[in-house]
Amino acid sequence: MKGHVYPRGKTYTYVFDLPPDALTGERNQKTKGGFKTEALAWSACRKAMTDAEKGLDVKTTNITLEKYLYEYLETHAKPNFKPTSYDTEKTIIEARIIPGLGKVKLQALTPRAIKGFYAELRKKYSKDYVKNIHGVLKRALRLAYTESGLLAEDIMSKVSMRSKVNANEQKEMQFWTIEEFTQFLQSSKHHVHYIAFSLAVYTGMRRGEILGLRWKDIDFEKKELKVFQTANWTRDGLVIQRPKTNDSIRRVKLFQNIIDDLQERYSQIEAYKKEYGEAYEDNDLVCCYPGGGYIKPKRITEGMDVLVRKAGVKKIRFHDQRHTHASFLLAIGINPKVAAERLGMTPAMFNERYSHLLPIMQEEAVDRIENELNKFAEKQLEPVE
Repeated sequence: MKGHVYPRGKTYTYVFDLPPDALTGERNQKTKGGFKTEALAWSACRKAMTDAEKGLDVKTTNITLEKYLYEYLETHAKPNFKPTSYDTEKTIIEARIIPGLGKVKLQALTPRAIKGFYAELRKKYSKDYVKNIHGVLKRALRLAYTESGLLAEDIMSKVSMRSKVNANEQKEMQFWTIEEFTQFLQSSKHHVHYIAFSLAVYTGMRRGEILGLRWKDIDFEKKELKVFQTANWTRDGLVIQRPKTNDSIRRVKLFQNIIDDLQERYSQIEAYKKEYGEAYEDNDLVCCYPGGGYIKPKRITEGMDVLVRKAGVKKIRFHDQRHTHASFLLAIGINPKVAAERLGMTPAMFNERYSHLLPIMQEEAVDRIENELNKFAEKQLEPVE
């Protein structure tokens, strides 16, 4: 970092280059004048350069949080995030953050203001959703501190989301019993989206993974499928991409029930191809419209709501079928690490999400052990003939 001092009228001014703006790429200079002597200007210049290298220099700006967040979306989020992640980030910024804090000057933003903003959000939304909003704001504001030089400190380090949720407001995880999901599948057997529901319950796959599943990803001989891609819809349309994490790219062993459903679905697809002929849009999809096109997620949701009422079972979300699968795995004693791999999660993520089910499973395990011990004790007491 080099500085320069030059006379300007009867005073001296210093100027030096800072790193280019991380968001816009524009040239970034620090300049200050009004020094009576050249020596004073150089002394101030050296101190300013030292502060800048230590990250203590901050550009004075009147930019609002709203304007900054749009710059962040365009120059950082859009080129670095997957389309679905960018779409989610943009939706949260436009629908939640900007209405609440957008008019505040970026450099006037305080931890207290942010905490107050979160408190208002918690009156309407769950803690998990507010935590997602916090994650978006945290990413954007840390960039303003670490790379853009727009904030003097990392204010988000003073805003914690680790507070415990009151037991009375903890949202209970919804899932079906074996009887409920069996009744649902039987009732929806001939629905156009039946195979999506069957895959959700029997494999625990995410909706995007199910809608992106291809026939070439299924090995009937090995009784397994591979999760390689997801199909999701953003405001810009259909997005086909790799799963969100490396853990999500996985092999899933298949129960005979879902194998039977898949084979029946394959025959159905072959019939559609003959019916539509050259008009059939062949994407090699397992879950598709009769004409072969990708299914929009909201159609799955709408169809499930109707079928739940028809089957007369407890109303749950499509994603709750994934929770249903996880509860089955734990109920039959599957090692949580293996269950996590099957669901495309890390063991830590699995334990955080489903640890509340483990005490129930432990009680069942203790009951089984006690039964076995009682049987053994009774056997020991039996008279020897």
